[in-house]
Amino acid sequence: MIGNPLYRDTIVVVDRVRVEDDRGNESWTETEREVSGCNMQPMSSTEVIEGRAQVITRMRLAGPPNMGLTATSRVRFGGVTYEVDGQPGVHHSYGGVLDHTEAILMEVTG
Repeated sequence: MIGNPLYRDTIVVVDRVRVEDDRGNESWTETEREVSGCNMQPMSSTEVIEGRAQVITRMRLAGPPNMGLTATSRVRFGGVTYEVDGQPGVHHSYGGVLDHTEAILMEVTG
C-alpha cells in the first residue's frame, strides 16, 4: 500500500485531564504524546482590534482515526500550541481506507 503524502506531519497532542484532590480542589494534569500521519492546513487568520489587538488563527487538522483527540486536548505543531475548537470528529469510510479524525484548531494571541 502506498502511504498518503498529505499525511506527513507529526504533531504533539497535549492531553488534559481534570483531577480532584482529597479536599475537592480541581486542577488539570497534562501528558504529551507524538502522533504521526497527520495533515495540518491553514484555514484563516483574523485580526480583531477592540480595545487591544488580537489575532485569531485557525488550522484544520486531519489525523489517524484512533488518535484520541478530545475537545480539551491541545495540539503543538511548528512551535505553536493550538486549542481544539469544539469536538473533534472521527470520520469512517466504506472499507476504512479514508477513516480519519478531523478537528479545527485555534490560536489566539494578543
